[in-house]
Amino acid sequence: MKGCLLAGALLLMSGAVWAEASAVPAKSLTSVKPQIIARDAWVREVPPVSPAAALFVTLHNAGAKAVAITKMSSPVAERVEWHDMSMADGHMRMSQRHVIELPEGDTALAPGASHLMLLNLRQSLRVGDSVPVRLSLANGEVLALNATVRATQPNKQAPHEH
Repeated sequence: MKGCLLAGALLLMSGAVWAEASAVPAKSLTSVKPQIIARDAWVREVPPVSPAAALFVTLHNAGAKAVAITKMSSPVAERVEWHDMSMADGHMRMSQRHVIELPEGDTALAPGASHLMLLNLRQSLRVGDSVPVRLSLANGEVLALNATVRATQPNKQAPHEH
């Protein structure tokens, strides 16, 4: 008898919890604007045998505080890394950035400057292809972006070293 009463009480309580959870207006669940927005994402065309490709994008932080990127991934590459460019001894040098913070406003990843590297490509990338990339942020957001592969413009690439 006690078992039946206990089971009935639990069943009634679970209904009350469900009613409380479903009473939250749907608008409040979907009205949160993302803090980071990606614009004009593109990948530079590379030869079919290339092990890597560069991705460029403008990331806009609409918040008042910097947000850290904690993880980057893409199904087309084994790894995604943030690389910075610098000039040394007349040569452009590329170095990986391990701590990535997006300040308030725009952060432009552009040719000859900071960019994302898609490393150990799992497939060839052709002009017009869409390359999905996921950026996991410290604030809990996951930014999913699609970058379009664009044709390389001749004589626009500066020599660089890793």
